[in-house]
Amino acid sequence: MKFIVLFLSFFIFHSYHGLSQIGPAVQTNKPEPIKKEAKPTLNTPAAKAKENAKLLTKSLKLNEKQHESLEKALVEFETQVSSTNKSKLTNKEKYVKVNDLNTKRQGAIKKILTPEQYKAYLLSYP
Repeated sequence: MKFIVLFLSFFIFHSYHGLSQIGPAVQTNKPEPIKKEAKPTLNTPAAKAKENAKLLTKSLKLNEKQHESLEKALVEFETQVSSTNKSKLTNKEKYVKVNDLNTKRQGAIKKILTPEQYKAYLLSYP
């Protein structure tokens, strides 16, 4: 019995010292930090709308007339949503109004885009 206790204490003592580190590990070949390109801050509704119009123009291959019409519709939508969110309406009333504005925006976008572009828009841009 003494032998087992002595053996276990010896084993525990040596395994503790054998597994502990002497000091912190030094990393000699540190990876370079990833430099991400900062996204532009879109503080105004017009800036958000113009950025969305730019992205949609690129992805849907819109012509200049479509781009201008789309940008106008998106600026109007974003401005109205911003003013609705700043208003003193209840959350339910805001939800209903923004939902109505979104329905109008979708209708305007559908008029601007061709059927193929609108289908691509629906599949890529909820």
